[in-house]
Amino acid sequence: MIKGLQLKITIHKMKILYFWKPFLWLAIICYLLFIPANELPTKFFFRIPQFDKIVHFSLFFVLSLFMLRPLKRLNLNHYLLAPSISIISSGLLEFIQHSLSATRQSDIYDFLANSIGVLAAVLFFYLFVSGRKWEKLF
Repeated sequence: MIKGLQLKITIHKMKILYFWKPFLWLAIICYLLFIPANELPTKFFFRIPQFDKIVHFSLFFVLSLFMLRPLKRLNLNHYLLAPSISIISSGLLEFIQHSLSATRQSDIYDFLANSIGVLAAVLFFYLFVSGRKWEKLF
């Protein structure tokens, strides 16, 4: 009985390891969203109009991409769960940023950029990644 329980625990730990990339990427997103505004880079290309929206799009594009593969490996509805989790996370992070940060503002357009990035990732995964050799990179 104990060996069977240990095997189940080991299997569950292994399944959690499928999600190391999205967890790491989410930590990076949290850091970038909550860094004080005066510590943000001010180089030339950061002054491009709407560069902030490009960053938001990219951050959540990658998060969703990293979430699709592990959910697919677990035989879950990855095309529904990954974007749902990513968009809900995006909304929660924008709300928390608005509530906790004294130097950063939340913005409906940031949330929109995040959501478009998530949906673009799902489309990208479906068209160019799923079922191909390089899917294992995600």
